[in-house]
Amino acid sequence: MACRVCRGSVAGGFSRCYQCELHHSAAGRLLADAVLPVAYAVKGSQFAADLWRYKDGDREAGEKLRALLGDFLRDHGPCAWRAAGMAAPPGKVAVVPSGQGRPGVHPLVPLVASCVRLPDVPLSARAPDVPRGREIGFGWLHVDGPVAGENVLVVEDTWVSGGSAQSVAVALKLAGAARVVVVVLGRHVNLAHPRSASLAPALRDGTRGPGHECLHTQGQANVP
Repeated sequence: MACRVCRGSVAGGFSRCYQCELHHSAAGRLLADAVLPVAYAVKGSQFAADLWRYKDGDREAGEKLRALLGDFLRDHGPCAWRAAGMAAPPGKVAVVPSGQGRPGVHPLVPLVASCVRLPDVPLSARAPDVPRGREIGFGWLHVDGPVAGENVLVVEDTWVSGGSAQSVAVALKLAGAARVVVVVLGRHVNLAHPRSASLAPALRDGTRGPGHECLHTQGQANVP
């Protein structure tokens, strides 16, 4: 069984994983209206390695990720917007900033700009040099542009706990955004974790690389 929010593993009888349940308890309707992981990033796979390599300037890895995101949005964007309850497609895009104080422009920003033709929403960390944990950071981010009444697409490269992406969603909604959908390139999965056995059917092809385990059909609204 997979988490209804992030498609990660869950304990029997639960609809959300531990981290998503904590986020829901802390932020409720301020969270993203839908989270759409494009593929599972199985620890040790080539895809998981690409999600790290592109940050170090690896052009081949970056191009594969750009193609993955572009193809997903072209083929399944309308599914994502419907999953988030959007009456119209997003009017703006935001990229999840680094939670580790990475200097300069995050490498995901130009990657997203190359395949998403939407005005960007600048985000700034209030304390960029302070490492963040996995909880929702209500005061972590400042939205440096108008978003009132807007539907916003948020793009994240890797989802481990979801704290950073959901913190962006919270910041956007507190700034007046109408609906927020998070598209994640790779949902991290560690097969060494006993609970990952519940994801075995979906992970059969997950080590082959990006694009093989599109999860858009399983995305659900984050809040009932």
